[in-house]
Amino acid sequence: MPYVKFDTPSDSNKTSPGGFIAYMEKEDKEKGIDKEFWFNESEDYIPSYRIMADIDNQKGLGKEEFRYYTGSISFSEEELAYLDNDYKKLKQFGKAFINEYAENFNKGLSPSDVRLYLKLESDRYYKGSDPEVLNGKRQSGEKKSGSNTHFHFIVGRKSTDEKKKLSPLSNHINTRTGAVTGGFSRDQLKERSERLFDIMFKYNRPLEQTYQHLRETSPNKEPRQRISAVTEAADKSQSILKYDLLSREEKEKKLSVFINFMQHNNKLGFNIKIDQQALLNEAKARNYNGNIYKALLNMNSRLKNGFQVSGDITPYILNYARFVDKPYGQLPDSLKEDRFMRLAQIINQKLPPDNKLNSSKLYDLEKQNHLNGNIYRAMGELNKLIRDGKSVPNAQDVVMDLIKRTPNTSISNNNSIETKHGISNNSISSLVDNLTSGNPNMASSPEGNEEREKRKKRKKRQRPTL
Repeated sequence: MPYVKFDTPSDSNKTSPGGFIAYMEKEDKEKGIDKEFWFNESEDYIPSYRIMADIDNQKGLGKEEFRYYTGSISFSEEELAYLDNDYKKLKQFGKAFINEYAENFNKGLSPSDVRLYLKLESDRYYKGSDPEVLNGKRQSGEKKSGSNTHFHFIVGRKSTDEKKKLSPLSNHINTRTGAVTGGFSRDQLKERSERLFDIMFKYNRPLEQTYQHLRETSPNKEPRQRISAVTEAADKSQSILKYDLLSREEKEKKLSVFINFMQHNNKLGFNIKIDQQALLNEAKARNYNGNIYKALLNMNSRLKNGFQVSGDITPYILNYARFVDKPYGQLPDSLKEDRFMRLAQIINQKLPPDNKLNSSKLYDLEKQNHLNGNIYRAMGELNKLIRDGKSVPNAQDVVMDLIKRTPNTSISNNNSIETKHGISNNSISSLVDNLTSGNPNMASSPEGNEEREKRKKRKKRQRPTL
């Protein structure tokens, strides 16, 4: 997503912006006549002295008031790849961003009412605080690799008519009464900028790349609140982002964008190849039913979580697409691990840092049981309990107990858990209730006891007589 960031102002923001502007022109010496100029909504080649004069000449500001604010707009590698890193298109977005900034104050402002100037930069450099510098792998000032095109901007405190003070760091958001009306929501500006990019360039953004999704899934939120918020965000975004609701042309474009992103996402450090045409042909043969897209999402998730792979991964993606809608029990052993680890990952995303599942240990137990699915089913029950709002203080213990208490289960075609032989959801929930109440012995529920007695009687009747 286009990520809009405002810098924290300091005492230097109360004086002339000369130091900031000089720093922003660090790339100009290398580029000579090909340097990037400052621009706004109406001009493309604005010299720095005009910006300094405009900021310095603002009227009605005290010595202790900020005269200007600075910030940046960054893009994902996928977005830059989608635009082929086209400077012309990026600058079109930059000009349109000024309108979003002005309107976000809710004061009826237009782009010409704000003093906002942007400058495009193609490179980023390591800073002394970067982890790569701290661990000795890189040096401060060294140029970063990959696509790093971004904007820096500077914006004056006063409107061009000198009548309004405008602060993007204001705590007021769409205030309608009192001394300060209007206000400024930085979250709203980020969402507006994302929507602007998507509409302007017809970019089909996956849900997991939206600012709202990333904000709502922040680990800083309490798990239950986060789960609810993500569900609401998904429902709101479904009509424009869900693959199944796109046209055939949009689906093909979405697949192409995603494939291109995966191949050029240098952040992960993988050297992989994907036969784009082969996947598009297979998606077309499947009438764009989403299996290829799900297979790509799966592979991308695995790469982000440390899956080591190189070379052509097209065969793996095609093979995964064959089984993407199959239940766990019908998967080949080579894909059971993948499905198992994905479920563990989904569960761990919902749990606090000190209460994660040990997925490697659980899968080792699953292999010892010949991949029969008992542990996978137990994790499915745990996932359902968390989704229903149950408090689970020790997720690993709950899974281990569910393995013992719910052996007779099956997996339906949608991978949900169906209990057999009368073992109800209430009896399973009672197991968790016992654990959460501090009972390490996990006293059996009445329903569970009754079921075991019934099984004993059936076995006794079935014994052959001598």
